[in-house]
Amino acid sequence: MVDPSILRPEIALDDFLPIFVSSALVLVFGGFYVGIYTAVKVGILQKWTMPLAYLFWVLTSYCLYVMGSLMHVGDFTAKALVVAMIGYLLLPHAVYYMQHQVHEENEHV
Repeated sequence: MVDPSILRPEIALDDFLPIFVSSALVLVFGGFYVGIYTAVKVGILQKWTMPLAYLFWVLTSYCLYVMGSLMHVGDFTAKALVVAMIGYLLLPHAVYYMQHQVHEENEHV
């Protein structure tokens, strides 16, 4: 017998298209977030465009939330998705911080 606490409700047939669209938008909006953030950091875009990057991160997070809600993810998976989105927000900051530190160390040797 299967433990009923681990069973999840089935995904409604009408939810498959919204799940597909929201998961595709996670990839698209996530790419725009990293692309704009990187373009600002390397000087291709002006600094005033940085809020657009964070707007795309918010849109990515919202689409991931919609996808998770429609898929009826469990508590652990929902927490993992939140941690993943926080990591996705902070990772470009860490990469460019480390790049700046390496540049400073090698520039002034």
